[in-house]
Amino acid sequence: MTVTVTDISSEGSGIGRTEEGRVVFIPGAVPGDTAEISITDPAEGVRSGALNAKLVRVAEPSPDRVDPPCTHFKECGGCPLMCLSYEAQLKIKREHVKAALERIGGFSEGHDYVLRDILHTAETGQDGRLSLPLRYRNKAEFAVRGNRIGYLKRGTHELLEVDDCLIQNAAVKTVLEEKKKALKPTQKYFRRLVVRSNGKGDIMMITENSDGSATSDRRILHDEINTAFGTIKTEISPLSFYQVNPKCCSLLYSRAQEYAALSGCERVLDLYCGAGSIGLSMAGHCSRVIGVESVKDAVLDANRNAVINGIVNATFVCGRAEDVIDTKLQGVKADVVILDPPRAGCKRSLLDAVLKIAPQRIVYVSCDPATLARDLKILCERGSYRLTEATPADMFPGTLHVETVVLISRL
Repeated sequence: MTVTVTDISSEGSGIGRTEEGRVVFIPGAVPGDTAEISITDPAEGVRSGALNAKLVRVAEPSPDRVDPPCTHFKECGGCPLMCLSYEAQLKIKREHVKAALERIGGFSEGHDYVLRDILHTAETGQDGRLSLPLRYRNKAEFAVRGNRIGYLKRGTHELLEVDDCLIQNAAVKTVLEEKKKALKPTQKYFRRLVVRSNGKGDIMMITENSDGSATSDRRILHDEINTAFGTIKTEISPLSFYQVNPKCCSLLYSRAQEYAALSGCERVLDLYCGAGSIGLSMAGHCSRVIGVESVKDAVLDANRNAVINGIVNATFVCGRAEDVIDTKLQGVKADVVILDPPRAGCKRSLLDAVLKIAPQRIVYVSCDPATLARDLKILCERGSYRLTEATPADMFPGTLHVETVVLISRL
């Protein structure tokens, strides 16, 4: 059977339709391919009638196909878009954001809101095309078995040994080489190795055991974030959340600052604040920042980051955001609320609490278009707020992940 691939799923499978009109998922195929396939089984967890298929061969490759620069591309599965031109990658991610906002949230681009061009850090090559950004990640997570270190192949528990990864900081390669030499193949040491780095090439190594305990070779890692409002110095502890792509993070934060539209007198409530970087980047342009984070180490980092930047109008509170608003921050007033939740999005109770606060603007930073669209629908369904603008950001080139920052305005 031959099908034309028109889209790609969030799991990295090409999507096409059979002659009967049934949706079919094809691992290894990309939009624009004409693919010969073999049906394997019905697809579970998706719309009725969808099928899974095996890619027999690419009869006619997509005009956007390129040779992936990574030698582990086929086995690893972590960067399924690396075989496409970077222009095609950006188009796919922007369309995924648009589709989620329309399908799940019910928002129509151009009618309900403005969808801006996707932010990225790619440079233009001599051929006039954008070059795929590499070496952008400041955090690597590896599985460890004896002296074997690598990634788990997508959808399996099978370890793929790697000696380098092109999306990781170049210093990670040296760390892997040294670690492998120090480990013996017959012993059990730890299950996971996390390597964090900063702009200067300094390294923090964190080992995680099977019981959940973790050990780090240093207490903090110093770094900086550049934004439109200036540079923020940061100190990051082993367990704190921190954006993995510093260059694109600068663009993302600058757009969040634009959406906050601060004049100097606003009170900003920064929920899921992590180490406080977004709120602290805005502190010099508002009257007060209150951050809320459930990870204790991150709250300690946030308060320390306020001190090292000489910021005196920022306070950070430890606890789950949905609980803290109703207890420690009961009756709090805010003109701008920043939401930067994990992939699962916000709990309904938190969104209800934010609506009670009734800020003028809500700036939502999301790493998952589907949960973003779900939460935006809740925020806007009562008629007091509307989605004004959305900007995707390619924080994870080569992968299917896309970050989005949106502005929700009170009517």
